Amino acid sequence: MDARGVFIVCSKPEMIKELRALMLKQGCSSVEYALSANEARRKLDFFEPGLILVNAPLQDELGIQLIIDIADKTDAGIIVLSRHEHLTEMQYSLEKVGALVLPKPISRTILIQTARFASQSRKSIKGLKLQNDDLEKRIQDRKIIEKAKWILVDKMNMSEPQAHRYIQKRAMDLRVPQIKVAEDILNNF
Repeated sequence: MDARGVFIVCSKPEMIKELRALMLKQGCSSVEYALSANEARRKLDFFEPGLILVNAPLQDELGIQLIIDIADKTDAGIIVLSRHEHLTEMQYSLEKVGALVLPKPISRTILIQTARFASQSRKSIKGLKLQNDDLEKRIQDRKIIEKAKWILVDKMNMSEPQAHRYIQKRAMDLRVPQIKVAEDILNNF
């Protein structure tokens, strides 16, 4: 499981004790808990878990709004244990945030497998997000370089290949990335 630990949100201290023991037995480095949604929101400002387990309903809310509130702020896997009467509502409301909703009662084996799956899935999603962010930055840099190239074509009467080569050569001569040369061109014209 995730080395960052587990965060349990549950209104029943005896269930927290069981879940905590189970997660520690699975090799989790730490297990924190909260007895209410409000307490969970406060604690998550200071603790970045790898997995969040929510036993719904909570004493101060059903748990849907808590999960929606925290899903954007964390890359932790989120598992919600729900009563059958709330299961459909929970699944429908939380599918867009990627929380896994399981019906209660749940076996230990299924909970452990789901916890591993949730942690690994969120890691994969985080990796894809980092790749996506990198690609977006590279696209933005390419747009700036192209803009600078066309300024050279327009203002300096260079051909497109000459402008492209000018930016490449200048970057090599100055030992800076092409984006830096392109930004300098844009700032000077």
